[in-house]
Amino acid sequence: LGERRDAVPAPTLQTPRLTLRAILPEDRPALTAILADPVAMEHMHYRHWNEAQRERWVDMALEIAAQPDADSVLWIIELTETGDVIGWFGMGNPARPDLAGDLSFEDVLARSHWNQGLMTEAMRAVFAHAFDALGVPRINANCHPANGGSARVMEKAGMRFLDAKSTPDQEGTWREQRYFRITRADWDASAR
Repeated sequence: LGERRDAVPAPTLQTPRLTLRAILPEDRPALTAILADPVAMEHMHYRHWNEAQRERWVDMALEIAAQPDADSVLWIIELTETGDVIGWFGMGNPARPDLAGDLSFEDVLARSHWNQGLMTEAMRAVFAHAFDALGVPRINANCHPANGGSARVMEKAGMRFLDAKSTPDQEGTWREQRYFRITRADWDASAR
């Protein structure tokens, strides 16, 4: 794998309870509602956004999804039984230069669906796709140290704590982050 992955295909992924699919314009109300929830966004850079910023984020996500050569993908997470949009899972190039060649992700789940194992289920589906279909060697993610729920989900999905560093978020604010990684070997061992 080179320094940059040129495309991250976004096929529909199915789990026992979830459908992970490409973003659609009609997902806007559900996505902006999740972004507006101060509890769900407590540890995210979105937490201080206003309505216009949330709308721009959805516009950007739709634009990226329409590009055939995008270097990231955003899966919408919906409950298969009801079709309700309950979150998203985005994957793309890593934010840290020392992780070049890997993929990183960010995930968000509506608060009403926490503590049901749904994000672990979604994460494992994306990992299976990344390792088995794309041949990715490693996947990285990070969370704020106070976000124990996110750390637990990553560990349940097979990730291991890598290190902690202060790094800038997507808006340039420096914050301590805990970094996690799963390798192809880790994934193969967890599938046994």
